[in-house]
Amino acid sequence: MRQILKLAACAALWASSLSAQGDSLYAAWCSRCHGADAHGAPAASTRLEVPPADLASCAASTPETEEQWVGIVTRGGAAYGLSIDMPAYGEGATPEQIRAVVRHVRSLCRDRGWPPGELNFPRAFLVEKAYPENELVLVAHGREQQAIYEHRIGRRLQFEAEVVALFDSLDRPFEGGSASLKYNVWHSLDQRALATLGAEVTPPLGRRDHWEVEPYIAGGIERARFDLQVQVVGGWEEAAGVSGASYRVSLGRRIGRLTPRLEAGWDVPRDGPDQLALYPQLWFRLSRLGHVAGSIGAEVPAHGISPPRSRLIAFLLWDFGDAPLFRGW
Repeated sequence: MRQILKLAACAALWASSLSAQGDSLYAAWCSRCHGADAHGAPAASTRLEVPPADLASCAASTPETEEQWVGIVTRGGAAYGLSIDMPAYGEGATPEQIRAVVRHVRSLCRDRGWPPGELNFPRAFLVEKAYPENELVLVAHGREQQAIYEHRIGRRLQFEAEVVALFDSLDRPFEGGSASLKYNVWHSLDQRALATLGAEVTPPLGRRDHWEVEPYIAGGIERARFDLQVQVVGGWEEAAGVSGASYRVSLGRRIGRLTPRLEAGWDVPRDGPDQLALYPQLWFRLSRLGHVAGSIGAEVPAHGISPPRSRLIAFLLWDFGDAPLFRGW
């Protein structure tokens, strides 16, 4: 018992020393530009081309991963298409010092209700992302096009609006639109997992002539650089009532700037045959910062879909919460 207490005391002292080191390194490296309190107020004698980030804000410090922060501190802002005012410390500091100051900055967010960036897995085509985002997404699905706006509200909530167009033989290209809310109900950095509840509402607009509501649960988990994302969706239609359910699963693995991914979507309507489709795809990061990305692949019918024709799928996204569109390149 005495040995265990000694080990616990040593661990506490070690953690305390790391925290103190991070604090002192921040004061030496960062406070001149980002302010002594990290709120982005530079010293009076400091002249900067771009206003510095508010590192004490949870909205600024939590969306990115620790490795992303380490990369920026190590290589400097210019390496990620950011401000040249952000110097590189890779040659003048040890990896341990850089990680200590990064962890100090990330610890300034005292509210643990904000999901960390390590749980922000690459977007899939079919499965709804469980992580709340600020994104604009343009999607192509065969002849159908979608424009999706996602806006994060506080720690865990996200509002989404979607407009759908369909260019076929009919003279009404406006297919319809929808709005949705989702809320991150649980997340764990230690488990590398999170879960979210949401609901999408589609009004009778465009070619759609009745109300539809789709409640869902979505989740994700990462192991050995593989991310597994899942979603279960229920369906309700005006007058008809419960219309069925959909089950979606997505597996991807990050390889540098790329994430090969395979998805499956199984639709089980209340009336009619089941339908199963596969979605092989390749996600790719376009900007150095990672706030602009895309994906391309195909929808491949596997069961119950007639006619069984494959369709091109693709999307382009901009995470406007990270940086303006033309920065970070």
